[in-house]
Amino acid sequence: MYTENYERKGFPIRDFLLKLLLIVIFVVLLCWLLPKFIAPKITNYNNSKNNNLANSSFSSTELSGLSSQIFADNLDKMKEAATSYFTKERLPKEIGESKKITLKDMIEEKLLVPLIDKNGKECNKTKSYVKISKLDDEYLMKVNLSCSEKEDYILVHMGCYSYCESAICDKKDSDDYEIRGSKETSIVPFYGTKSGSTKYYYYGGSTTRYVPTSTSSSKGAVYYITNINNYNTTNNHSGGSGSVINNITNNVINIIVNNCHQHGTCPKPDPKPEVEYIYEYSKTTGATFTKWSDWTAWSKTSCDTKEINCSTADPSCLYKLQMYKRREKVGSYQKAYTTSHQELTQLATYNKKSCSNFNYVIIDNTTYATTTTTTTTYTRINTITNTTASSTGGWTYAGRKSYANPPRDTAGVHYKWAGADYSYCGDTCTTLPNWYYDTYKYSGGLTKVSSTTTPGRTTTSTSTSSSTSSSLQVSCGAYVYKTVPVYGYITKYEKAYRTENLYGDVCYKSTKDRKKITDGKTQTRWSVYNDTSLLNDGWVYTGKKRRK
Repeated sequence: MYTENYERKGFPIRDFLLKLLLIVIFVVLLCWLLPKFIAPKITNYNNSKNNNLANSSFSSTELSGLSSQIFADNLDKMKEAATSYFTKERLPKEIGESKKITLKDMIEEKLLVPLIDKNGKECNKTKSYVKISKLDDEYLMKVNLSCSEKEDYILVHMGCYSYCESAICDKKDSDDYEIRGSKETSIVPFYGTKSGSTKYYYYGGSTTRYVPTSTSSSKGAVYYITNINNYNTTNNHSGGSGSVINNITNNVINIIVNNCHQHGTCPKPDPKPEVEYIYEYSKTTGATFTKWSDWTAWSKTSCDTKEINCSTADPSCLYKLQMYKRREKVGSYQKAYTTSHQELTQLATYNKKSCSNFNYVIIDNTTYATTTTTTTTYTRINTITNTTASSTGGWTYAGRKSYANPPRDTAGVHYKWAGADYSYCGDTCTTLPNWYYDTYKYSGGLTKVSSTTTPGRTTTSTSTSSSTSSSLQVSCGAYVYKTVPVYGYITKYEKAYRTENLYGDVCYKSTKDRKKITDGKTQTRWSVYNDTSLLNDGWVYTGKKRRK
């Protein structure tokens, strides 16, 4: 019972899945096979509208497939649009000159709508273009088309022929018809296209270009086609007997057949007349001017002023300006010169145990002793200034001297800056000047000792009158505490100022001018080629020519 119920529930789901799978397989096969049965039939594209394509780089008896047909159609559309675009004014004028228009330009000029290829995509608007080049007596048009599936081009020879309906058209074969005569005559001869092996000569107005459907002889026949309605069929032309063979148009244009080959009266084409041209010459007459004025006197100007040195042959050259620059004194200023030297000065004091018979001083970490009886105290060094210039206390003035490099104080000699020496400088010192220093020497005497408890000097007395000698040692005396000054070196900076000249670039200008009396002009004239009378008179070719 359980198995039957289960199977009854299971089979509908399985059947549904199998049906769905069959439907999917059927749709896939249908999508794959359908294009093969409905593919477009390939047709012959070698029709009369595209003879130019067949004779170009796409020449073949049958284009293979719809893709080639669409590509060829698009090429032809571009060619026709370009033919209508290149009017006489837009054609290149000089041999070798080219003009170009892209597919994008054609679309913007409303000459074409976007071209679609077989894949439904627009052809490239910038890579697709038409280029026309001027040859010797005709034009060469290159039509290039770039689409998603391919890119190729055709070349078409074109010209300004009498049978063109626009400025230029395709060049016909030598057997194509050519209008002869004038429009004023009622019967105008012109020569038409071959039909099989028979060549026909036609008569008629410039718009009457009909090919007869039959001939009276395999050797050829002459047809007289007139613009005149209901033409008298009994008229005889060119000595032949005529008859009507057909009414061609609704205007009842009569075609009269004359077997002129039997009478030797068939008209022959006149030789094509040689085209004669005239050429453009030009002659330029220069402007006239007054003489140049003399150069003006030099006057100061900004050094940013630019020279004007135009060519005298230039008609616009009416003013010249020349510049002159030199180094000059432009003022003065206070120039500072700075120097430095090592000077002893009191830095501190110590209260030390010392011999009572001596005074002590510490100079640059060295201890010196002096007798207590001297009044030449070392501390007077602090009272010496650069204006003292005399002895003071234990310091004796020793004069002033010039130094290239400032001197350094010693324990017994002190130097005080007194000024700068500019005697060797010119208008300005390129380096530092020399320096003046006053010299002071200590007259109190200094004895190096190891400490402040060492006596100091030892006095030795020698008697020359006896054979014996004796020496006296100065005693230290009692030990007391004394204030001991401490001296050390400091860097002392001195600055001197000097009034010096200031130099700079100074610029001058000088000018001259002239005035224009008459303007120049260019004349043009058309004449025959190699007109020696014009060439000898200064006329030159412009490169332009036109029919007489």
